[in-house]
Amino acid sequence: MCSYGDMTIDTRPWGSHDVPYLWRALYLSLHVRDGDSPFALTVVDEPQMAHYLTGFGRAGDDAQVAITQTGEEKIGAAWCRRMSASDPGYGFVAEDVPELGMAIEPAFRGQGIGRRLLVELLARNPVMSLSVDRQNGSAHALYVTLGFLVVGEDETSLTMLGFS
Repeated sequence: MCSYGDMTIDTRPWGSHDVPYLWRALYLSLHVRDGDSPFALTVVDEPQMAHYLTGFGRAGDDAQVAITQTGEEKIGAAWCRRMSASDPGYGFVAEDVPELGMAIEPAFRGQGIGRRLLVELLARNPVMSLSVDRQNGSAHALYVTLGFLVVGEDETSLTMLGFS
């Protein structure tokens, strides 16, 4: 448990009751570039996004959730899932390396909650990959400080690999 301003935040491993919130977090994890309109909420239903959470709970799926002290409000999550070579994620590097997704509610960003979630998730999953938008400087900086290395890139994003 840690204090953030006037609020105490706790984190815990996920439970099946958290899956609906993970879908919200998936949406929040999408970086909207400066000048672009936000994505439609239904973007998470598209196959290239939905495969990150459809049927979450299979072997290798894991998540860490940030909650308020009362446990009534979920304010962030980090999750990982192994993807297949036939249905890879944006940050895919290998079938045995889970891909990370993470998001914090906008009002709680910049307070170290994402770092805490990621460190706790890395403790259980010592190798993870991810994709980060080149324009998402704060997320990229977080990953670099935790030792993630760039292993691939394209015009808009970097694929990174991290080890605990």
